[in-house]
Amino acid sequence: VVVVGAGPAGLCFARALVGSGLQVGLVEVQPRQALAEAAFDGREIAL
Repeated sequence: VVVVGAGPAGLCFARALVGSGLQVGLVEVQPRQALAEAAFDGREIAL
């Protein structure tokens, strides 16, 4: 399974599939460093 997008939903979905026995790949266009240091924009996300 290839999950496209490392946003909150993509990361949660990929993580949920890890124990399923399927091979899981995660594809994201942004570099890892940009995701790790995202600027605060005032929005909150609850999953």
